[in-house]
Amino acid sequence: MEKSNSPFAFNSHYGVSMHSLNHILDVGTPFVLFEAYLSSYHDFIDFIKFGWGSALIDPEFESKKEICERFGIKPLLGGTFFEYMIHHHGFGYFVKKIEQYGLQCVELSRGTIDIDDSLYASYIKQLSSDYFVMSEVGKKSTDPSKALAPSQWLAHCELSSDAGASLVILESRESGRSGYVSTGGDVNAVMLDSISNSLPINSLLFEAPIKSVQTFLIKRYGASVNLGNLSLVDLLAVQSLRLGLRSDTLLESKAIF
Repeated sequence: MEKSNSPFAFNSHYGVSMHSLNHILDVGTPFVLFEAYLSSYHDFIDFIKFGWGSALIDPEFESKKEICERFGIKPLLGGTFFEYMIHHHGFGYFVKKIEQYGLQCVELSRGTIDIDDSLYASYIKQLSSDYFVMSEVGKKSTDPSKALAPSQWLAHCELSSDAGASLVILESRESGRSGYVSTGGDVNAVMLDSISNSLPINSLLFEAPIKSVQTFLIKRYGASVNLGNLSLVDLLAVQSLRLGLRSDTLLESKAIF
């Protein structure tokens, strides 16, 4: 059941060579359904994020974590878990909890609490020697006055990468209409191009739970673009978009089958 050791190795049922990442957001799926989805579609999943600190209250978290590992999927906790622990208990306690859970991947963010650049970079540096680190960029507030300017987006992405993050996550939340996506669903393409011109595209993971944004990203950056905050129920739909099996991307794709 094990996948390749490379975090960028995508294993397809169809033998298609596609170095991309599918990052799933678990929103409290009952274990019986969770197990069924992973049993059927594990080849389409690279990471599963247990968001909102849900590992602390989900009685089935350990069982879900075990089945992820059985299928070679990397489980991790969301950035809000990191921020909660930092805010209430401190960095040392966060590390202790990650060790207790036996996780190999961690996600850091500062979308809700303010963390100084140098301190945030030091957290990434400390963790990157022992963990696969993802760093999320973007604010969760809907208050326009708290939104990052395009230059700040780029600076924060570069800071995360320079500090040792293996993946830089671009925030759009579980709604898909926040961060680099407007409340109306419009993607800030100029800003994304600026970021992708500065950092390798395979070092970026775009939160994209809605079809219109998935389609935009695939058309603009290719079928192998890394997509995050996907739903288990949308896995086949996303793969169909990647492979040009839906009208949205059919004209941009080459024949595979």
